[in-house]
Amino acid sequence: MGFWLGTLIFALLELLGFGIVQASGARHGNKLLKHTLVGTTVACCWMMWGIVYIAQLHPLMRPTLQG
Repeated sequence: MGFWLGTLIFALLELLGFGIVQASGARHGNKLLKHTLVGTTVACCWMMWGIVYIAQLHPLMRPTLQG
């Protein structure tokens, strides 16, 4: 799975989360908080996934066989 495909999946997850919050029927103040929480959660998960993905593509140190 490529970086951009993973990014697309996270974007779809965010849209799905926003849709679920919108359909939940909560009050306006609660909806704003829930939208913020969903957006922040997905953005942080995407950033962590991206950092790990890129770190595995371009490691800083090459593994060496000992023994």
